[in-house]
Amino acid sequence: MGVEVSSGWTARALATALLVLGLASAAEAQRRAAPGGANARFAEAEEMLAAADADAIRMGLEILAEVGGARAVTPIAARIQRGLPPDVLASAIDTLSMLARPEAGPVLFELLSHRRAEVRAQAAQAIVAVRARGGDRALTAALSDANVEVRRAAAIGLGQLGARDAAPQLFVALERGLLEAAPALGQVVTPDDVDRVLTFLGRVPFDALFPAFDELFARRDIPERVKLAIIARLEGLATPEVKTYLTELADALPDGAIRRAATAAAERITG
Repeated sequence: MGVEVSSGWTARALATALLVLGLASAAEAQRRAAPGGANARFAEAEEMLAAADADAIRMGLEILAEVGGARAVTPIAARIQRGLPPDVLASAIDTLSMLARPEAGPVLFELLSHRRAEVRAQAAQAIVAVRARGGDRALTAALSDANVEVRRAAAIGLGQLGARDAAPQLFVALERGLLEAAPALGQVVTPDDVDRVLTFLGRVPFDALFPAFDELFARRDIPERVKLAIIARLEGLATPEVKTYLTELADALPDGAIRRAATAAAERITG
């Protein structure tokens, strides 16, 4: 009997404790969701960023990523400018990318001049993620970086931004062997510049150049006549890899003149 009473009391006590914990968790969630709670967490994150401990800084970055908004950029930018260990700096740049706020542009532009190439490359990628104002100009300048990985990141980013004013510099980069400039050109060139892209046929490995054609065929602002001209020039190469490309292109295109032209061109290539 005594055991049964004790056991029943224990069960009731456990249930009560769980209820209290549940209510506490709910209260904590409400506190965090409330405007005042968000302000408190923001202040907490700022204190963590000021710490010397790397784990505390990372925790502060995580909180700011959750809180979000333009105001989260300012303390992160200030902490970057004060200096951070390499791995923590990478986390800070990643956080700015996740926040996706154009206000992060200035500090990311500064990082394009960082002494370490991996930081410059990561900054170039982040500039695209935040859609920083003036990002196209910053990445165009980065095409001349001494490090190839930075140049690659800049070229890819310019394509993702649709930076049409960067086309001349991307052509120069491709001339100098930066193959990542090819798909970027496919994303940014005007119809009038497609002929210049075609001049690289036979000069650049085709497997590096065909992504540019993929981009051109996908664009609605490239006239049908220009796309037909591309197919005709590709057929002129008459190589097995071009035949494969045209066959796969035709399979991916909707029914229409471009698909029929790609199919016919592939069939006419022997070998």
